[in-house]
Amino acid sequence: MAIELAEYTDSLKRAVTPVGGTVYDGVSEASWVGYLSDSFWEARLDGFMVGYQANTDGVITPIDPTREPISRSWISLIILYASVRVLTNQILSTQTSFKAKAGPVEYEAQNSATVLAEMLKQLAASKLRLLDDLRETGHTNVHLIDAFSVRSLSAMSYYGSIELTGS
Repeated sequence: MAIELAEYTDSLKRAVTPVGGTVYDGVSEASWVGYLSDSFWEARLDGFMVGYQANTDGVITPIDPTREPISRSWISLIILYASVRVLTNQILSTQTSFKAKAGPVEYEAQNSATVLAEMLKQLAASKLRLLDDLRETGHTNVHLIDAFSVRSLSAMSYYGSIELTGS
């Protein structure tokens, strides 16, 4: 059975928008589904949801047709990943300072990214806790793909417990 990520765009909007906020009113439904779909694949690269795939329309299906559909808890994880992605982009586009002066008239505006950065830290900490839980359930290694390389890391490397061997 297929699960459509489009059904969970409201959950993602609630996760990143202040109550009563209108910050993301202009974002299309297709963009929200895109964030969720990208986040599915990011979570999969981190070692979660192995056995599932998503198409370009954000429809998740099991690779093995006899397997159960993806659970709501995995959907929550995708929403967590998407929240990190959205808030990161929001921080990148947040103006932190603006100053204009014309003769004796001066105008200054500052929008601090501190609150968004703290939210992002909390979401990233949740992600690390989940990776730790994954390790504790029998997965001893996590494969990490970043902008520079693909490498296999022991889960203990997140805590600085790397033991080097050799000469």
